[in-house]
Amino acid sequence: MTPPASSHPQGRDGGGIFRPWRLGSLEVPNRLVRSATEEGLSTADGAPTQRLVDLTADLARGGVGLIVAGSAFISREGRGATNVTGLDHDALIEPLSRMCAAVHGAGGLLAAQLLHSGSTLRPVMVTEKEGPYGPSAETLDPVCEASVRALTKTQIAGVVGDYARAASRARRAGFDAVQIHAAHGYLIDQFLSPARNRREDAYGGSLKRRARLLYEVYEAVRGAAGPGFPVFIKMSAHAGWPGGMQPHEAAEVAAELDRLGIDAVEVSAGTPEAARRGGWDHIMPAPIPEGRFFAYALTIKDHVGCPVISVEGWRDPRRIAEALERIDAVSLCRPFIREPHLAARWRDGDPAPAKCISCNKCLGLIVDRGLGCIFHKGARGSAIAGA
Repeated sequence: MTPPASSHPQGRDGGGIFRPWRLGSLEVPNRLVRSATEEGLSTADGAPTQRLVDLTADLARGGVGLIVAGSAFISREGRGATNVTGLDHDALIEPLSRMCAAVHGAGGLLAAQLLHSGSTLRPVMVTEKEGPYGPSAETLDPVCEASVRALTKTQIAGVVGDYARAASRARRAGFDAVQIHAAHGYLIDQFLSPARNRREDAYGGSLKRRARLLYEVYEAVRGAAGPGFPVFIKMSAHAGWPGGMQPHEAAEVAAELDRLGIDAVEVSAGTPEAARRGGWDHIMPAPIPEGRFFAYALTIKDHVGCPVISVEGWRDPRRIAEALERIDAVSLCRPFIREPHLAARWRDGDPAPAKCISCNKCLGLIVDRGLGCIFHKGARGSAIAGA
């Protein structure tokens, strides 16, 4: 369901876009969220480079209400690619604090996204020593094309602990919130999937059991971050193919997280696995409908009391304003790669849609250049998370 474009001119608040909202204890100044994307601009050890610090601060100067930094791996085993940010050891707190300070100095808010990739790894990351691991053993993972080992209960407890420690480091580094990445076929999403999770213990079978890892991770992150620190989640409301997570199941999981105290839910859909099975991934090429996953966000909104954020395909501020009559915020990624100051442009009265055409040329640049857009001279590289 895509909201219709309004013919009415925007008011002083951009049709609702520039009204503040609350993410737990945090006041966010507008309804535009920069959805997390892999930047490919960190060192091999996981520390942000100066280029990443500068890029993130520029987003803050550009008026984004809340910036979600690219996924930060919680452990070496959970790292899905090279040159991505980490939160797996204390030595990263100081370099990450420089990025947080740069964003705050530019007037912005920054959230860390916590991730264990599971078996959704780039092939270059697959080694006998590191796994890959997933909820169940598989002879051939559909994404990394390698055999997968099932996590033991002891290892699962270790994963939960890794999430908690990563959340604590994020807070100490100066991040304003943390987001648990439970979407797009990574480890938590694999546990939620009936196709990937064939366990017969307390972590498999019914939806409640498949969601147990997620609930334990949330409780551990909440405990480590503290009761007043914002904790939210990104989840796939539809796996993109019939064998994976479906909207009614996602709504049930979101409702339980809401009961437990989650501060917001960012609703996405699709997985790389689905694309390899004849379904669809979360990264949509042109032509892309406005608010491609809006209907899924509405489904979640019907089941929770916390704020709901809709991601994928938002380009036109008129349509965004219409959507904000029914949900709490929208998140974008690719438009901010091409136009880091897009939010400011809209705020200052230019209502033209984002210049991003969803060509996805950015996807091919990440390995050797890092985050950027072929049309934007101020940044060279790419992103792999679609919005």
